[in-house]
Formats: sequence, C-alpha cells, structure tokens
Amino acid sequence: MKATYALLPDLAPSRKPFLVKKTIRPYFSTDFHFHKECQLVYIVSGSGTRIIGHSIERFEAGDLTFVGPNVPHVWYSESAPGETPEAVSLALYINPDVIADHFDLLIDTKELRHFFKESERGITISGRKKKRVTDILWQMQEQKNMALLASFLQILDQLLEPEDLTWLNVPNLISVYSTQAPGRVPKLMHFIQQNFKEDITLQQAASVAGLQIHSFCRFFKGLTNRTFSDFLNEVRIGFAGKLLQQSDLSITQIALECGYSNISYFNRCFKKINKMSPKVYRHLSAGKAEKSVT
Repeated sequence: MKATYALLPDLAPSRKPFLVKKTIRPYFSTDFHFHKECQLVYIVSGSGTRIIGHSIERFEAGDLTFVGPNVPHVWYSESAPGETPEAVSLALYINPDVIADHFDLLIDTKELRHFFKESERGITISGRKKKRVTDILWQMQEQKNMALLASFLQILDQLLEPEDLTWLNVPNLISVYSTQAPGRVPKLMHFIQQNFKEDITLQQAASVAGLQIHSFCRFFKGLTNRTFSDFLNEVRIGFAGKLLQQSDLSITQIALECGYSNISYFNRCFKKINKMSPKVYRHLSAGKAEKSVT
C-alpha cells in the first residue's frame, strides 16, 4: 500500500501557518497518504486502527496524536458505516516551514525546527497534557485573530515539553548513530546501510570499525545500547515494514530481500520488534484487519 501525496486545499493557496478543522464522517477511511503539513488529531468519536509511519495501533475516542510533515498516515474504522458512532475528529494543521520562517523574526526557532523534524516519528499525547491541549483545541474553533494566535502558541509550548509525549516510531538508527562520533562510526554505519541485505558477520563489522571482535562488541554496545545482531535486525525489520506497506512482494520474498534466509527466524524477529506478525502487519496496513486484531 504505497502512500500518496495529499494537497490540503485550505492551507496551500494562502500559505496559512495553521488551521483548525472539525471533520464529521460516517466512518474513518481515507487513502494512506502524507502531506507537508503537521497534523494534531483528536478523536472525538469512533474507533479502529491508526497507522502513522510504521506504527500500527488501535485508536478510540479520546486518542490524541501528532503527525509530523511528510509522514504516511491513515485512520481506519473498525466497523462499517452505521454500526458505530460517527467518525468525528478535531484537527490542527500546521505548516512547519511557514511557522518557522515567521517566527525567525521574533525568536530562536532552533528548538521548534528540531521538534518538527523529530515529529516525523509520530507522537501520542497522554495524561494532563492531553487534557490541556484538547481544551485549547476546542476553544480555537470559536476564536479569531489574537485570541486564536495565543491559543496556537500555547499548543506549541505544550508540544515542546517532553512530558506525556510518547514516540510512535523509532528513529532511523543508522542516521542517529552516524552523527554521534567521528571516525569509525560513520564508516561503520555506511557499511551497514549498504550491506544489511547480505549476511554480515561480526568479523566483517569489526574489521570495518578497525577493532578486534571483543573490543568491537564492547564499543558497539556502548554506542547503541544494543548488540550488533539486535541492531542489524532492527534495521532489517524497519526495511521490511516499508516493503510490507508499499509493495506487493510476498512475505517470503520480503524476508529474503531484507537479508533473512530463514523465514521462521524473520517472522520471530518481526513479531518481537513490531508486536505482530508480518501477515497481520500487512493486513492492518491495507485496512483489512479483523476486529479481533488490535
């Protein structure tokens, strides 16, 4: 299920920095899509399966999530129209480039730009912060001018504080560790990126890093808090998730494409990391999940 680009007509023509919109539908079901705008979504009523990037989780009324720019996402209802309450959502759309450019004249936007970049992983918001943010969202529906702007700034302020924020997707491991130390680390990460589909041995990885195997194991665990084998599996399974979402390859073909010659081992690794089998993951991504799957 390949994600398609979506143009948001209410924002694009005027380059509005943000927009609050309430949507009422018989059920949640749209194409798996992405857009350049960030999206804060509060589910007023309805339930089903939510996909943000590689994260697939159940949602219900009260769910509050933040989707970063250009992140594929979709909400699917769990039942047919008429079987459950209407699908009602309240969303705040944010154009991150316009916001950052405007605020550059007033404040240091480094933290804000970093948040928008990090939000590509997707975020769920819980606890007291969820209550504060949703209260502001409801108020924004009726506000204009300075009052509306003040409420928007309050929401940004809430989002920039890490309390009650949970990331939905792990960061790109190779990118994260490529920039953490000079010398051998970028070289090693480049080697993994270019060869993770092959049968990389510990000896090969140690050699690229210029270390003996025992020293390499200590070095790698200290760097990533993972064994080399676990790290390699996470990279491979991350790539497998993309193929399951965006290609028609069979699960066996995907396993082989990701460097697994043993299909049973691939299934175990995938389930350990994603908490579901590749088959269920693909069905959920395509919006074909059974109600019993959560």
